[in-house]
Amino acid sequence: MLSSTGERSAAPYACDGRPENDWEYDAPGQDGAEYLVEQDLAADGVGVADKRQPSSSQNDSQPVKDPFDFTANSPESRIARMDRAREERVWRRRTELNFFQRCFSYVLPYGGVVSSGINLASSCIGAGIIALPSAFNSSGIIMAMIYMVVIAYLTVYSYILLAIVAKKTGLRNYEQIVRTLMGPGADYFLAFCLWFLSFGAEVSYAISLKDVLTAFLEASDSTPAYLRTVSGERVVTFVLWLGFMLPLCLPKEINTLRYVSCVAICFVVYFAIAMVVHSGLNGLQERPRPEVKLINKGNTAIGGLSTFLFAFISQLNAMEVAGEMYKFSVRRMTIASSIGVGICFVLYFFAGLFGYLDFGPKVTGSALKQYNPVKDKMMGVGYGGLMLKLCVGYGLHMIPVRDAIYHVCQTNVHDVAWWKNACVCGSMAVLSLVCGLFVPRINVVFGLVGGFAGGFIGFIYPALMYMYSGNWTLSTVGAFHYLSTYLLLFVGVIAVVWGTGAAIYGEVMAERS
Repeated sequence: MLSSTGERSAAPYACDGRPENDWEYDAPGQDGAEYLVEQDLAADGVGVADKRQPSSSQNDSQPVKDPFDFTANSPESRIARMDRAREERVWRRRTELNFFQRCFSYVLPYGGVVSSGINLASSCIGAGIIALPSAFNSSGIIMAMIYMVVIAYLTVYSYILLAIVAKKTGLRNYEQIVRTLMGPGADYFLAFCLWFLSFGAEVSYAISLKDVLTAFLEASDSTPAYLRTVSGERVVTFVLWLGFMLPLCLPKEINTLRYVSCVAICFVVYFAIAMVVHSGLNGLQERPRPEVKLINKGNTAIGGLSTFLFAFISQLNAMEVAGEMYKFSVRRMTIASSIGVGICFVLYFFAGLFGYLDFGPKVTGSALKQYNPVKDKMMGVGYGGLMLKLCVGYGLHMIPVRDAIYHVCQTNVHDVAWWKNACVCGSMAVLSLVCGLFVPRINVVFGLVGGFAGGFIGFIYPALMYMYSGNWTLSTVGAFHYLSTYLLLFVGVIAVVWGTGAAIYGEVMAERS
């Protein structure tokens, strides 16, 4: 990076106790504010000619600034300044103020690779895991495993492409990068997809919370008669939503939830283990034994694709994680995404396979409706932990919802007051709760938002962004990136067309029956 004098800046970014910065944070010694002053003086007609030829009273040892030298305002310098500002903000967050913060930061530091991976895993693990047994039933065991392997690989690769374009543009906002690379209009459609997917996830979390509470209320003999009714279940759901879900929607930064995300992931691991144990003890006990499908055919098999897409989609939080990552780079983002997707893959495989082997063709919707959490204490603990995970996922998915709204309003979360952000997030949370209380089947949400919005956000847009970022040819990017990018785009088109169509077809057939 060249400074305004044509020499590489050698002054490191000063921060007490901080390790030496990498080249990516090396920026000119001045932050560019002096050019704003010069522009103001030029606009007023003050001393423009004198600035070209400094008077003899000036110190001759200082270099003369050329007001027409725009090197400091070049794209490279602008990106370096933005990286520098983000790194300073991240470093302030990493400063421990007390003993407890030092202990927690040692395990999960702010912006660390592991904490970023856990946040990514927590953002997509939740309501999706309880619908995977139904997806295995729809697709068959072999096809379900093929779906999972392909989608997991392409999900990690999409994170690589998102990190590359974020590095090239210096931006850490999904919609802004799309607008910069693809022009106006594409960003608004992406904002709609982000809002649609995230809001659909919010609705699914509300539905899942209602299913968990319904399982407890209907299985308990001491439940009052009113709480067994539909209106009573909705009242209890509203109370828990108000006390546990709504407060997690209000923080402005995703790393605020990293500790509770880690605890929630542990409970999901326990729930997946409990599903495996329950399947081993009680699976397929009917006589005659139900048939287990290895490969399914027709529209039913395609219908499971949307559920798998919804389960793995977490790219909507990618830019927030990148903006808060310490020493952000493509390599660190790849490791973080691999950790997150790897956690999801293992949990999804065991939960989907053994949940399907436990109940067979009977599981056609949420797996939460198949267990008795009151009589089965092991599953009861899992239900309680899953409720915590639903609350955390609810808060994480509110971030893309509000960011999409802020992008349309041409602002961002850092420029919005805390109380205004709370009003926006609170209103969206109320709307999602209302939808969750009255939408009958959770598979409707998974099919529509997973196939349509998930295909665009997780596959089509990352591929197009990489292509539009410049210098994208077979000779420059190599055969691996060239073929993988086209594969990502092709799978995204299949997900949007076939996944959405199969979801609509399945809902129409369900209404007829």
